Amino acid sequence: MLQDRVSRGMGVAARRTGIPYVVSRPRGAAQPLAAGNRVIKLCATFQPGGDGGRATPGYGGLLWHGIFDSSYTMAGDYLSSCDAIYFVAAQLPLVPVQCVLTNRTIDVLRPTSPNDGGYSGMVAETAEIVLAEWPACLQTLHASTKGAPPDSRFGSWAIILPRLPCDPQAADIISDDMGRTFATAAAEETELGWRLTVRQIAG
Repeated sequence: MLQDRVSRGMGVAARRTGIPYVVSRPRGAAQPLAAGNRVIKLCATFQPGGDGGRATPGYGGLLWHGIFDSSYTMAGDYLSSCDAIYFVAAQLPLVPVQCVLTNRTIDVLRPTSPNDGGYSGMVAETAEIVLAEWPACLQTLHASTKGAPPDSRFGSWAIILPRLPCDPQAADIISDDMGRTFATAAAEETELGWRLTVRQIAG
């Protein structure tokens, strides 16, 4: 009952200070914001600094306090408006909802293993599509260096994602809506979702 009162109170505050957001709940590996995944429309507002007093490696200042009626949402949901897309990273009792603001849309491809022991590089025509059109947060770890050798001239990035219907893996290939391509070096599942460490290889 106490959590219900807190959720309703957050909803009242959001109706006074927020704007409408569409809540989408992914039901598969593609297009989590598709019309068929929409759950409800509600008012929400977001404030920076939603780390709940705990430091989560790689998240830093990426977390936001979500102020809305959380009785309609769960971890992994997306909240989208005409200006911004957030996902719910964690939703714990009696504390503000922790959300992440996304800034890119990505696809995740998984190279298929060769049958004859030959070259195992990326072949787009035979790669498995793991995730398609997923809003994510990309954060620069190491900037690109002009004039460096081809294998090191691009930067390293962290990609933050919510809970997913499948597990990302090292060596997955990622492309974003800016035409860049990344190779996944590490994939870590945290209490707030997934954090991928990737190296840009093209774009």
